[in-house]
Amino acid sequence: MSSQQASSNALGGWSIERLLPYEKQIGYGLVVIGLLLSAIPIANVALYRNNSLAVLGWGACLSVFVIGVGLYAVLPPPPGTDVQTRTERLRWIFLIVAGGVGALTALLGLVLPFCSMPMALTNYPEIFTGGPKSWRSHGWEVGRCVAALIGGLVLMFLALQLARPVQRTSMSMRRWLYGYNTILSTLLLLFILILVNLLPYTAVRPFSWAMEATDWTSGQLYSLHPATRNLLADLKEPVKVYVLIPTGSVLARDVETLMDNCRAVNPLLTWEQLSRDRNRGEIERLIKQFQLPDSIGVLVVYGTEPNVTSQFLKTEDLAENASGPSAERSYVFKGENALLNALTQLSSGKRAVIYFTQGNGEPDLNDQDRTHFDTGLGVLQEELNKINYQTHPLNLGPKTTSIPEDADIVVVARPQEKLPDNAVKALRDYLQGTNRKDNKKGKLIVLFDVNLRRGELVLTGLESLMAEYNVKLGNDRVMCAVRRDPLSLTTVANPRSSNAIARAFTSRGAATTTFPFYDARTVTPGGTPGHFTAEELIFVLPQTLAWAETNLKADPIALLDELRRDQQKLLNKISERPLSLAVTVTEGKSTPPIPGHEFMANEGEPRMIVFGDASWITNNILLQATPDNFALFSSSLSWLAGRHDIGERIPTSTRNVYRLKIPPGEELRLVFLPGVLMMMGVLILGFGVWVVRRR
Repeated sequence: MSSQQASSNALGGWSIERLLPYEKQIGYGLVVIGLLLSAIPIANVALYRNNSLAVLGWGACLSVFVIGVGLYAVLPPPPGTDVQTRTERLRWIFLIVAGGVGALTALLGLVLPFCSMPMALTNYPEIFTGGPKSWRSHGWEVGRCVAALIGGLVLMFLALQLARPVQRTSMSMRRWLYGYNTILSTLLLLFILILVNLLPYTAVRPFSWAMEATDWTSGQLYSLHPATRNLLADLKEPVKVYVLIPTGSVLARDVETLMDNCRAVNPLLTWEQLSRDRNRGEIERLIKQFQLPDSIGVLVVYGTEPNVTSQFLKTEDLAENASGPSAERSYVFKGENALLNALTQLSSGKRAVIYFTQGNGEPDLNDQDRTHFDTGLGVLQEELNKINYQTHPLNLGPKTTSIPEDADIVVVARPQEKLPDNAVKALRDYLQGTNRKDNKKGKLIVLFDVNLRRGELVLTGLESLMAEYNVKLGNDRVMCAVRRDPLSLTTVANPRSSNAIARAFTSRGAATTTFPFYDARTVTPGGTPGHFTAEELIFVLPQTLAWAETNLKADPIALLDELRRDQQKLLNKISERPLSLAVTVTEGKSTPPIPGHEFMANEGEPRMIVFGDASWITNNILLQATPDNFALFSSSLSWLAGRHDIGERIPTSTRNVYRLKIPPGEELRLVFLPGVLMMMGVLILGFGVWVVRRR
């Protein structure tokens, strides 16, 4: 034996040599340990039958592996084997046992996070994709996976140390050491890569940004609307979405993308796709539990057991096919709107109830006439019902003494007669919460108009009520000089307002959406804010050269023609500042906006919105200006109701579905020709390599 070998054995082989007389006992001990390990799969089958296959397989493999190594250790070495060979053999036995057990355990820790029934009793994917909150609440389950993975890797590392003392003297040990080191390093690298790729799907910041899709489509098919993001970010209860749509369809892919994008915003929303073939029992359970009207669609479940509510979205709620001018068909995806409406209703607990006052000259809520100008609210009612509002007429007559208890918001749209005093008192009591359950204060939208009688504005009886809430109504009509009809106005949201409605229709301090108003009067804050704070919401676009005309008896067109003949007189009339046509009213402490820092302002409790025009929500104008005017009105309701769908309505995503026109008899050639050409290419390349190597 060389001096180098002796030194190596003296350093690393002495302890192994001390165990040489006990080779058989070590083998028998390993067999006994293997038999004891067989209790894992046996107990698993007895307790859980076939519902924990991952642990069952791990225990069975451990048992068989250790018993096999033990039987090998029991076998006597060939006659004449020297001490060094026997020492190396025993070292091999320890290394294989420790390394094999460590590898199997690490593999279990790597596989468990992807296992659910029947592979594991626990739904590990739901836990690991639930983010930090889910990890904390399921610490024992997460700890088992981490302990198995880290413990297995540590055991493999310790086993690796058995070969290190003799790596210079034993070629086989050196090969195993370096190979083992390569395998261990590869596993660690694989673990790091898997972890880096899985973290974005847990919605844990800052990794969650990598989960969001980059949307390059013209229809923004893969982007979430700000209203959806706001609602998801503010979820207080978990949401579980069951996608019951056949996989592979265009609708299924778009719903999956929508769910992934929602999941990236808030891990409280989880989703699961169920197949009618593989998950028939689960689908039948959902149909029975939630009384589903169909087996195809999307089920949204809000809350935790036993306090859960649900809503089912049918396929027609999610998408529609519109026939195009050619044989192609346009696929329209409406899933985000449907999901937003469902989550809004489920999170609020009920559909907001909106009452429209009638009986004093207001536009008829059920009037569907779309041909005459400035009449009817039937179109508005239809659109509001689509986004989960309940609309009802409310007759304000001489006998009215109270507002219905279920009224969340009352809308008074352009009364043309003076409201009875008791009706005004009923509205005042409603706003103050007098004689209402839990003293709940009401919320109001009032749309005034230039309603003239013999050249004088008709008083509605609401003027004093508006003053109580710091709102001042102008005895005027707003006119502009850039159009033939001076009463036709182009308005924008206040770009310097801190109000959520105004911010939704502006971008970086500039107005982005215009709303057509007609024959409006000014509405401004009334003075000292006090307990109620009024803030300007809608302005006439300054470029329209607008002014507030107090001569209401004059014909608007004739007056404009006269002013155009006297330019100086016209310039004197034009307002130097934007004219306000609507204000929002909040109650309680609020921080006024600071120029340049409007986003830092804090709002009080939303109470009221007052407009100086009502024509913009009537049938004819609403159809012409849809979706902008409707978006403004629905955003006003959402702001008062505490909903998140404020701003422009979520547009539907249109995707053209093109179908390849294949001439008759060409199908087989298209199917088989690419495969034949690829096989010929491989054969030619192989023949070329063979010829080159033969030379």
